[in-house]
Amino acid sequence: MSGAAVDPAEERSVERFVFEEARLLDERRFTEWLDLFDQDGLYWVPGQPGAATPRDGLSLYCEHRALLAVRVARLGQASMHAQDPPCRTHHQVGAVTVRAVPTAERAAGEPPDAAADLEARSALIVCEWRDGEGRWFAGRVQHRLRRESGSYRILLKRVDLINCDAPHRALNVPF
Repeated sequence: MSGAAVDPAEERSVERFVFEEARLLDERRFTEWLDLFDQDGLYWVPGQPGAATPRDGLSLYCEHRALLAVRVARLGQASMHAQDPPCRTHHQVGAVTVRAVPTAERAAGEPPDAAADLEARSALIVCEWRDGEGRWFAGRVQHRLRRESGSYRILLKRVDLINCDAPHRALNVPF
């Protein structure tokens, strides 16, 4: 991963941010999870290995913050059939690396006022348990983050599942 070195204290802070995001999902605190996203934030899970952009093909998820807000509202409804009973998840996050995003890279494809300052990459394993059945997902995660008021805002969360091109039943809870 190229990019300028990051101060070790900031690296630990970003790592804690990534762990906290996973904890919010496991605790079904979806509104708080949504609040981590920038207004222009994007949550993307490509449907094909190696996709460079969401326009390259089908996606399992490709949702800007406004659409994520709809998903979060639905997850909070008791009448959501696909979550009755609600699933329980455990996100195991590891191998977090952090780099500063070079200015030239920020300018490419990101609006200057919403440019990412940092990028975190991590390994992810998610176990989902619902209605007596378990599912496992594994992949790599990329967070593009902007520093804001002593914390970070997610501009992009990209999850590359190792089996992204396999058939999947309904995916309701974000990775």
